[in-house]
Amino acid sequence: MKLEDIKKKNIYAVPDKYFDQLPTRIQARVNEEKPVFGFSFSWNLFFKIATPAFAVILILFYFGLSNTNLNQSAEELLAQVDAEDLIAYLETTDITTDEIIEEVDLSMVDLDFAEDQPFIRDIEIDDASMDILFDEYGIESETL
Repeated sequence: MKLEDIKKKNIYAVPDKYFDQLPTRIQARVNEEKPVFGFSFSWNLFFKIATPAFAVILILFYFGLSNTNLNQSAEELLAQVDAEDLIAYLETTDITTDEIIEEVDLSMVDLDFAEDQPFIRDIEIDDASMDILFDEYGIESETL
């Protein structure tokens, strides 16, 4: 079969007067009034927005009531912490002894020692034990 043997037939058909009516149909569609976008109340949309907002408010309210220690002073908060925990914290941080001493208000410290209480100068420590203590606490003997 050759290409010349195939009959030339237009398989596409256009309805009668289609192109005559096309401009008027396009103009009618352009002139149609389109709905104005406005607000319409929807319960579905209300619940989609209100539910997460309500959950956030409840969470904030819960944590707001449970954090009553925000009104406490630093001394009151520190009084709630064990001394062992404070020592463990200070040992694991990079805070030096000098930095701690700078922050201490020495006017509040009672430095009066009674005569009947033992004092550190009454303790006898040999030089080897003193060197071990110096090494343990990172104290240089020249500073004393």
